[in-house]
Amino acid sequence: MTTGTLGDPGQPWLHMKKTNFGPRLGLSWSPAALHNKTVLRVGGGLFYGPGQTEDQLQPAESDRVSTTITSGPNLAYPLNTQAVLAGYNINDPNLQFQPRAYAPGYRVPERIGSYTFSIEQQLPGSAVLSIAYVGSQGRNLFLRSVTNKIVGVSTNPTTGVAIVTREFGNRFAEIDYKTSGGNSHYDSLQTTLNRRFSRGFTLGAQYTWSHNIGNTQGSNEANTASNNFNFDADHGNNTFDVRHSFNFSSLYELPFGKGRQFMTDASPVVDAVLGGWQIGSIVNARSGLPIEVLITRPDIVYRDNRDGSIVASPILVNGTPVTTAIINVPGGGNSRNIRRPDLVPGVNPLIQNGGLAYINPAAFSIPAPGTFGNLGRNALHGPHFAQLDFTLSKKFQFAEKRNVEFRSEFYNILNHTNFALPGSTRLANALGTGTNQVQPGLPFTTAAAGGNYGVLTSTVANQVGIGTNRQIQMVLRINF
Repeated sequence: MTTGTLGDPGQPWLHMKKTNFGPRLGLSWSPAALHNKTVLRVGGGLFYGPGQTEDQLQPAESDRVSTTITSGPNLAYPLNTQAVLAGYNINDPNLQFQPRAYAPGYRVPERIGSYTFSIEQQLPGSAVLSIAYVGSQGRNLFLRSVTNKIVGVSTNPTTGVAIVTREFGNRFAEIDYKTSGGNSHYDSLQTTLNRRFSRGFTLGAQYTWSHNIGNTQGSNEANTASNNFNFDADHGNNTFDVRHSFNFSSLYELPFGKGRQFMTDASPVVDAVLGGWQIGSIVNARSGLPIEVLITRPDIVYRDNRDGSIVASPILVNGTPVTTAIINVPGGGNSRNIRRPDLVPGVNPLIQNGGLAYINPAAFSIPAPGTFGNLGRNALHGPHFAQLDFTLSKKFQFAEKRNVEFRSEFYNILNHTNFALPGSTRLANALGTGTNQVQPGLPFTTAAAGGNYGVLTSTVANQVGIGTNRQIQMVLRINF
């Protein structure tokens, strides 16, 4: 039962299920009627994880006394703990910690059900094609919100400042609230084509279409819900939702030199120069990562009684308030700062052919006081990624066990720019009394959005590897 009082330190703050059963089953079948060149596979299983361990241990912080002693009789070692505890009163209204709330039904561990079905077919030319459906269902995932919510507000008749009333009283501010029961859902179509090394050539190619959706990612990826009354309102794309992914790799041994298709009878000098070369390539490409568009939005705002406009601070005229304090975000939640804007109908949130400008601030507006933003979680996706790498290598053989290997590697050989997610994805709070203010329901301007909002300002990476600009490295290695 939720009482709004501190719980007994001896009671458990969560429950661990100790009867988890995690069966796994896989079957494969190669029909003789298909000449043993086709394999059907199906499988699935239940898997469990501990969830976010750090958040399961945090109540212990409320059961300890944290103090720093720099002088006085209690400083001597061994520490006189009773003297320190003597001045500690858990009923002190100035208690120097903020408790955390745990739902009575908070249970661990998290549970994932994973399943797959695939068809694998042998093709001519030493190649194998595989097409698979892979899915999973996440249940009992970690969730977080806030409690001790704002339930009322009045206006100080002298200063105009808001007087807030909370559901469990004002001894504490809003409290971080943790529980279980979240869900996620993953579906994917995965295709793979492999050709084993034959006649000097090998390749591998993979393409995946997938969708990762739910009301939480679970564990450490669980953010505070934007709607502190309804976890399901956060149903949307999960953090790792990448719709399209493509990878290709190949290695080809050039057919020149001794023992190969061309120049088989080449002299040792010619063979040393032209024989034994290998070229290879790697392609990595994917669609964009999710973007969480957020807005800075205070819990309480003020309505100007003269014209009905909304402002961020009280206004006094001749010493008398002319504004009335109202609840802006139902229940509050400003300490977690997870608020989303409204989406302006008919306006594309992504700028087309805008150069480095990627997100259109005019597609968003401040929600009306007393409402939550209607933009979904991770509703937008960032720039796509594409990179072509190339390698050229040769081995110079001097004896049976001694050789020199030369390798050159060209990362992002086309020098394609791969941008990271745009910066400043939190829309600035534009409420105020100045000329630049944006009222609820009106589209944001570029100036009101603040800074480089929605602008591509950095690339994925700048070191050798995935996301780099064009980089070339050469290696000479002696093997003996």
